[in-house]
Amino acid sequence: MKRLQTILTVLVLVAAVALALYITFYEPAPEPASAPAPTASATAPSVRLVTWNLYNLGRTKNDTEIAFMAEQLRDFDIVAIQEIVTSPPGAQAVARLDAALDRMGFQWDYRLSDPTTGDGTERYAFLWKPSRVRLVGQAWLEPSLADPIDREPYLARFEQRSSGQRVLLANLHAVPTSKDPEREIALLDTLHDQYPDDHVIILGDFNLDEDDAAWDELRALGYAQVLDDQPTSLRRKRRDEPNGHLANEYDNIFYEAAVLQATRSGIVDFTTSFETLREARRISDHLPVFMDVQWTPSAVPAQ
Repeated sequence: MKRLQTILTVLVLVAAVALALYITFYEPAPEPASAPAPTASATAPSVRLVTWNLYNLGRTKNDTEIAFMAEQLRDFDIVAIQEIVTSPPGAQAVARLDAALDRMGFQWDYRLSDPTTGDGTERYAFLWKPSRVRLVGQAWLEPSLADPIDREPYLARFEQRSSGQRVLLANLHAVPTSKDPEREIALLDTLHDQYPDDHVIILGDFNLDEDDAAWDELRALGYAQVLDDQPTSLRRKRRDEPNGHLANEYDNIFYEAAVLQATRSGIVDFTTSFETLREARRISDHLPVFMDVQWTPSAVPAQ
């Protein structure tokens, strides 16, 4: 019996030594801790932006269509609109849209531009929630670009209420593809140089793919786009393929990536509310593009 106990004791000791050796020499070392990827701060100030070409906004839009537009826009803080007709029904349609948004739980305000000065004249508009942001000064059509750009951009500074952080928005509808929008887009870097104390966001319908070389000057200055390879204009007839209802990568938002970050971005595909593209195109032939913007720690509030 003593011999059996001795053998068992030896076996237990051998097993313990073997386990210790395995842990020492064979167990993988823990992975070194890596720095977490930068993420949006739940407590940092942010503003929700959306841009939408509303296709000949004016008399052609009835109250039901205006109410539908408001439903798509209600959750944003600032709305930039392109392609408003210059006749009185254009201004009236914007006022009707503002009133429709007021009925959805928040008070809204808006500014409408004068008619642009070049060929293909139209108006722009900004709408916003005063409880979230305030307009700083007046909005303006940029005079330095009135000659080289047919529909010169409409600019406005907005301040986030809780933080005092500001952005300068430049709302643009570039000329059609047949009229060389590259020429106009290549001039947009001048806004960065002209307003060096602002954090600039350029948004709208550019009639140009975001990969075009015309954007190179802005990229060299540190600007990034929120959409990549995402069509935003509607076809007249749906194709039998993924995103077969979409045509071109025209609408986008470009921002200064060193001081701003897009914590969320994308499109609002309102076409799912309609049985046909023909019905959807009564609202617009473009999808809204949005961006939730936060300021990086290097962005100092404007004084």
